Amino acid sequence: MWIATLLGVVGLLSVAVITQFTGYRLGGTITVPVLAIYTLKNAFMLPVFVVSTIAAYLGLWYLRQRTLIYGRGELLAAFIIGTSVPLVTILLLVQIGFVVDNIVFLGSILPGLAAYNYHSIKPEYRRNDLISGIGLLTGLAIIGWVLVTPGTASRFGSVTPPVLFSGTADVAVYKDAVVDVPTEPVVISREVVAGLFIIGLLISERIRGRFGVRVGVITAVLLAIYALTNYWLIVMYLVLFVVSFVFVQAVNYATLRYGRVLLGTTTAFGLVVAVPLTLSLPISRGLAAFFVAFLAGITAYNAHVTGPFERRLVLPLQAVVFVPALLIARLFATPEPRGVPQELTFPVILTGVLMVLGGLGIGRWYAVTQPDEKEVLSASVLSEGES
Repeated sequence: MWIATLLGVVGLLSVAVITQFTGYRLGGTITVPVLAIYTLKNAFMLPVFVVSTIAAYLGLWYLRQRTLIYGRGELLAAFIIGTSVPLVTILLLVQIGFVVDNIVFLGSILPGLAAYNYHSIKPEYRRNDLISGIGLLTGLAIIGWVLVTPGTASRFGSVTPPVLFSGTADVAVYKDAVVDVPTEPVVISREVVAGLFIIGLLISERIRGRFGVRVGVITAVLLAIYALTNYWLIVMYLVLFVVSFVFVQAVNYATLRYGRVLLGTTTAFGLVVAVPLTLSLPISRGLAAFFVAFLAGITAYNAHVTGPFERRLVLPLQAVVFVPALLIARLFATPEPRGVPQELTFPVILTGVLMVLGGLGIGRWYAVTQPDEKEVLSASVLSEGES
C-alpha cells in the first residue's frame, strides 16, 4: 500500500503544481495517478483506457456538433460513452478467466473524465496538455517499477497491506516481488457491480438535480461494496472525510487556493493520513483502503465547495444512495466476517428504509427549492408566451 500511496501523493501534487503554473488539466486531477497504479497492477488496463478515452472524446465531439449539450450534460455523456468500453472489456475478461478486482471498476470513469477535460481545454493547449499527462504517467510508472523489487518486497512488502506487491499485481509477478499473503476473496460478482454503478449514477444525478448537492458519481456504491468486506473501511471513510474537510477549509483560508489545486492537495493529504489509519485498524485490503482515502478526500472537497447551508446534506444524501446499494448488493453477495450486514433480516431492511427516508427528509427540510424549468421558461421573455 505504501508504494501506491507514494505514487498517488506524488501524482496528485504534481498535477496540482502543473495546473497552478500552466493551467493544464491533464485529463482530470485523479486520472494520471490512478491510471499509473492501474497500469502497474494490470498492464492491460492502459490500452483499454486509451481506446475508451478516444471513443469518449469522439462521441462527445459528435454530440457537441449535433446537439446543444453543455456543462454537466457533457460530463455525463462522456462518462456514459467512456465507461461502456472498459466495463464491457472487464466483464469479458472475467468470463474468460481473468482475475479483476472490483476496484478496477473505479477506473471505468477515467476515460470519460479525461475526454471531458481535453474537450474543455482550448484547442491550442491540448497537445501540450496531452504530452504533460503522458510524461507524468511515464514518470510515475517508472518510480513504481523501480521500487517494486524482490529486495523491497522481502524487507518492506508486508509493512502495509500489499497492493503492488500482491499476487494480482502484474509488476510484482513479472519482477518476482510477490509477498506471500492470501488472496482476498471475491464477495460479489462483477456483473452486479456494473449494474450497481449504473443505478448509483442515476440516483446520484437525481439527487444533485433535486438538492444541488454533490454526493459523488460512484462513491456511495463503492462504499456499499466495501461494507460487505469490512465495516472498518466505512469507519475509516468517515474519519478521513472529517479530517480532510478540516484540512481543506484550513488550506483554503490560509492560501486562497481553490479548484483542482485544492482538490489534489486535499486528496493527497487524505492518502497520507490513510496509511496510519490502515495500520491501526483491522483492515487487510490495501487497495480498498487506498481508494477509500481517495473517495474521502474528493467528498471533503465537494463539501467544501458546497454552500454552507447545503453542506450538512452531503453525508445524509450519500446514505440515500449507499443504503439501497448495500441492500441490493447483499442479495447477491456473501459478506466477509467483518462485513455488514451479515444477514438480510427484516430489522436490517427496516433500518435501511428508515435511513433512506431520514436522509430524504433532512434533504427536503434544509435544501433550497429549485425553480421548475418549465415555469421559468413560461415566465421568460424568450418564451413568446409558450409554456
